[in-house]
Amino acid sequence: MASMVTSKRIPVLVAATILSLSGRRSVGEELPLSELLSRMDSFYSSSPGITADFEQTLESRTLNRPIQESGNVSLKPPGRMRWEYLKPRGKLAITDGVRAYLYLPDDEQVFVGRIQDLDRGAVASGLLLGTASLRRDFNVEGELLGDEGERWLLKLTPRVPDFPYDSVTLEVEQRSGAIRRIVLLDPLGNRVEYRFNHLRVVHNLPDRLFAYRIPKGVDVQVLREEPGVSASPP
Repeated sequence: MASMVTSKRIPVLVAATILSLSGRRSVGEELPLSELLSRMDSFYSSSPGITADFEQTLESRTLNRPIQESGNVSLKPPGRMRWEYLKPRGKLAITDGVRAYLYLPDDEQVFVGRIQDLDRGAVASGLLLGTASLRRDFNVEGELLGDEGERWLLKLTPRVPDFPYDSVTLEVEQRSGAIRRIVLLDPLGNRVEYRFNHLRVVHNLPDRLFAYRIPKGVDVQVLREEPGVSASPP
């Protein structure tokens, strides 16, 4: 979930929408861009579950050097995600389909809210949850990478006003529609990149992966007041 609040509060996660399509194909390539977008939608919205390793990098003019984080992500429709960080160890972001939680062990804090509250623009999360409308909020240009035609590079330019990013770039597997890389660039020049490796479709991911119980003794920050959201741990 990418947020420009502080370097430690970059949640992994979560929903972008995308507007009309204008794409170009490489010579000899028969797959229309619209078909690739349909494969992306099907891969994330119709798969029983998905797991991957991720690397997350934030570059900002306010930072002396990029901040790099990594771990494992699990996805399960409808609307469930788990980002378990190995670097920094213990950091955790979970979306249970209703609420999103971000746990920062070093700060002993938990942030609770909607995906949109934790992930500015909810771009990465929406793409990975299959909830993004790939034909609505962006102009999309696409081209094949290399001669083998195994991956596409998609450049998305937002058409909606006040969108938090100037551009979104995706690297997508042509055969499966799986996203291997997401790059977000905001108006201030901040850049967030996600890379995904060892992508697997998994059956029977346990539901308990996407349930979260707030630890006792931590500071709970409710980012949006909702019925049933408590400012204290259960």
